Formats: sequence, C-alpha cells, structure tokens
Amino acid sequence: MALEWLSSIKGIADIIASLSKIIKSNSATKDLLIKELKLNIKAFEIAQQDRIIDYDKLLLLLNNERINKARQSKFNFSTIKKGKIENRHVKDIRNKRYINKNCGWLFKNIDDKIDELRITKQYHNTLKNIERKYVALQFSNLFFKMKLLAEFIK
Repeated sequence: MALEWLSSIKGIADIIASLSKIIKSNSATKDLLIKELKLNIKAFEIAQQDRIIDYDKLLLLLNNERINKARQSKFNFSTIKKGKIENRHVKDIRNKRYINKNCGWLFKNIDDKIDELRITKQYHNTLKNIERKYVALQFSNLFFKMKLLAEFIK
C-alpha cells in the first residue's frame, strides 16, 4: 500500500499540541469535537510510524461519533470557528479547493468520508488491494482535510 504521502507529512505533533490548547478553553460539545479531531490526527501519526500502512487498522482508529452526535443535535459548528477558509489558512496547495468552505462543511465532509471508507471496508471485508477505490488517496485526502480544519481552528 502506498506510504509516500504519509511519510512526507511533518508537524503532526504540532497540530495535536495546538488542538490540546484549544480544548481547554471551549464548551463541552466543542471540546469533544476538537478532541475527536485531535485523536483522528493522532491515529495518522501512529500509522505513519509503520513502514506499511494497514488501512483496516487505521480506519478502526478513526472516530466520527462526536461529529454524528453534533450533526443530529443540529450543533452550530461556527461556534468552534466563525468565517470561511481563506488563502492564509491553507498551508498545503492541495487544500486550495476548500477556500470559502467553513468549519461546519469540513466537519461534515470528514464525517461523510469516514463513513464512506467504513462502507467500502464492510463491502470488501478489507481495504487491502482495492485498486479501483484508490484507498490510499482517500485516506490522504481525509488527513489533509483534518489538517486544514485544525489549522483553520487554531
């Protein structure tokens, strides 16, 4: 499985540390959402330590339960961060397509992508060797959305 994209990522620890600071100063739902984001980014950091990424295990580590609960309760994601993503928030060129999106859109999109990967795994029983679904690219895109969301929030 492709490892190139994950091994080239730098600064995961910095992202996690900045999210930890935010958690200390927000309300319960916000804290839980940011904590979930932090733990999901941490899951990618753990996967990065292996020479070959086991996408089945990585998917088991990813959680979107808090986002689901927030969506069900019609939580206003703009209470985490108001405004839209601007050019100054984008550190990775690949995330330029998300300019003018907001915090809520990113949380919801991350939630949907995790669910999509779970459905794919459920159908195929594994994420290994699924050529037509571009699993490595899907995980890469998911990580960079999470990273953008963390950078936008801080």
